[in-house]
Amino acid sequence: MKYQPNRDYDSNDVVMTPPHLAKRIVDHFKPTGRVLEPCRGVGNFHRYMPGADWCEISEGVDFFEYQKRVDWIVTNPPWSQIRPFLQHGMKLADNIVFLMTVNHVWTKARIRDIYSNGFAIKEICLVEMPAEFPQSGFQLGAIHIARAWKGDMKYSDISEIPVKTRTKRAREYAS
Repeated sequence: MKYQPNRDYDSNDVVMTPPHLAKRIVDHFKPTGRVLEPCRGVGNFHRYMPGADWCEISEGVDFFEYQKRVDWIVTNPPWSQIRPFLQHGMKLADNIVFLMTVNHVWTKARIRDIYSNGFAIKEICLVEMPAEFPQSGFQLGAIHIARAWKGDMKYSDISEIPVKTRTKRAREYAS
């Protein structure tokens, strides 16, 4: 028997980011210039980025048909389509922030896509996993991928209760 990923699973990729989390992410990264929200949904990111362009497939505005250059893309993309969203986003923007589980960025193919397109991971910003999201045991983060980034990768935590505090509380509870 060969072991391989389950490619026949049914993924519910319509998961809305809670407004308070969207606001914290936008406030943290402070996107400027021309901004795009390619998965607007009900507009929880979009409302904190006044004047931003948007796409929403359920309203007939397909991100993969969007061709204008932008400075920033900020979104919670469908997790089953991270790679095609990233590939298209790198054609359009200099800065991309995707809300996704951190493990989504670490595949060989995605890392190769990022670096071969002249991008690098600029920041991994941890956030809490909302109750509305699929619970997987993987850490959620807002991942900032930037064109021509040559510096170190920043690690931050803007969770309502940062991981360091949660870890300290767990140690105190265990002792």
